[in-house]
Amino acid sequence: MFDVGRSSVIIMIDIHAHILPGLDDGPATTADALEMARMAVEDGIRIIIAAPHCLNGIFNNYREGVMSACSKFNLILRKEHIPLEVLPGAEVHLDMEILDDMERGRLMTLNDTGRYFFLELPDQFIPRTLVGFIARLEKMNVTPIIAHPERNMAIQRDTTLLEDLISAGTLSQITARSLTGGFGPHALQCCLRIIDLNLVHFMASDAHSPGTRPPVLSKAVEKLSALTGRTEAERMVFEAPMMVIEGREPGT
Repeated sequence: MFDVGRSSVIIMIDIHAHILPGLDDGPATTADALEMARMAVEDGIRIIIAAPHCLNGIFNNYREGVMSACSKFNLILRKEHIPLEVLPGAEVHLDMEILDDMERGRLMTLNDTGRYFFLELPDQFIPRTLVGFIARLEKMNVTPIIAHPERNMAIQRDTTLLEDLISAGTLSQITARSLTGGFGPHALQCCLRIIDLNLVHFMASDAHSPGTRPPVLSKAVEKLSALTGRTEAERMVFEAPMMVIEGREPGT
């Protein structure tokens, strides 16, 4: 689907970044978004899945608006000769509206395949009803990817909670900045534990700005390589994201 090529420098896909300007708490201006794009390319990223917030009580970025914003931003990237492709997606906060919005085609799935979407959990706990909710999504052939589980306080205390969610049918995505210590010691230690337990499928930047939360992965990939081996680290930032982009089943 994408001719990203290969070189001595690893080519990466950032599966989760807030890069579309003016949609949420990501870049407020096109200039900031373009600066983020240039930083991503310099770091070795060639594809980004934009993941503006949805259903979090502040932002509701549904499919139509995200698709339009993504198309407009890609036109700007081409005019600026920035070799980056931005694909549509969303980071959807856990809410019972998800099921109805999914059935109505309002919810933005990753690259609009209808197969995967980012699920943002509450910060401090895991709802008891979540496993049943996942089962209902599975009947719709939709797989949630848990965004940044290492930053959830309940999972930090008990990683078996994440294991239960993955057993129920979810995947998980850690944040590069968590692994390099940028979200504090609790997120870092949780990150290390769930990597060791093989509970991580993707690593992404969760970028929000060109300053404090930039779209960079290479430093974290080096650290991840020391923990998992180079092949597995590269899989989490290229092969596994490509599976999502193409709407394929894990392992295919």
